Amino acid sequence: MAITNGVLPLVLEKASMAWPNNMSEVDFIPQIETLYAVRDQQTARLQYANLPDGVDARIAWMTTCDLSVDTLVTTDCTFTGDQASVSKQDLSIDQAKETKFSVALDAWRDNIFGFADAVAINLNGAMKLQAEAVAAYAVGVINANLGESTYTANGTWTVAGTSNEIPSEQFDSTAIFGRLQVAARKNKFDSPYLLTGENMYQLAYMARTSGGNGEGKGDFRRISEMPIYSDIFNVDSVNDPDLITYMINRGALAFASKGYYPTRPETLDGNYTRFSIANRFFPQLIHDVESRVDCASGVWSQHWKVIPRYKIFVNPVGCTATRTGLLAFTNSGI
Repeated sequence: MAITNGVLPLVLEKASMAWPNNMSEVDFIPQIETLYAVRDQQTARLQYANLPDGVDARIAWMTTCDLSVDTLVTTDCTFTGDQASVSKQDLSIDQAKETKFSVALDAWRDNIFGFADAVAINLNGAMKLQAEAVAAYAVGVINANLGESTYTANGTWTVAGTSNEIPSEQFDSTAIFGRLQVAARKNKFDSPYLLTGENMYQLAYMARTSGGNGEGKGDFRRISEMPIYSDIFNVDSVNDPDLITYMINRGALAFASKGYYPTRPETLDGNYTRFSIANRFFPQLIHDVESRVDCASGVWSQHWKVIPRYKIFVNPVGCTATRTGLLAFTNSGI
């Protein structure tokens, strides 16, 4: 059976007809705000085609790090200088997971749902769980590549290496966004955004919902000057018990995913089918899907394996190795 994107919503539609807005529907709503942030703010263009064997993707950039300003030497008739350089990275998409499920071919004859529904609900569930796993992985990538901040907010922030602790009371006022703007400029972030969990959720919520009030317009304007993504699931679960807010420069992260099977289902040996399909909830994530049929104890079943292949890359650091475009600010009161 060929599975297409059109088949995937089928089971949710039927479930809604049987019992509208039932709680089972929430099992198929992924919590992946971190991935949306990476997607929205990605600027890198990864090359996937025409690459050497063993190279999944490639990115190139230019730098010039050795220029200097010196005293003019008027008697210098012959001179040379430093040149810009072009660098490239050959990238390997080395993250791969799998989710397996089985569906009995004849078990749905007398059911309100059919075989296709059973496959669809499992495929939906696999895609949801795997997208959430990628979102948690993304938070881990950020943690592993944090840079060092050059800003201490007049000594009120405790800075040690990649650790930046902010007093808890500063998270109670939108004045913190002014300090974060200075931190962005000091660290040469030209287009920063925030990724946070519960740490700033309440502050941002109150400011947004007060924007229509005269006294609340200033708070609303302050939080609106820097995009905020709130992932109260993955950011907090990865960093538990710490409450952390990340400042990320636009373009600092790049998501890549690649399928190795054809998009049209391909049957091999009459019993094995494979194809690639985009994640229903996050289409940038590609799944390789495999299925086979067998009979055990008189029961025919179709077995499925769903494989996402992906990686998140961090931008080249440029001339300053400790400036990665990724900073973490921890609520010191937690």
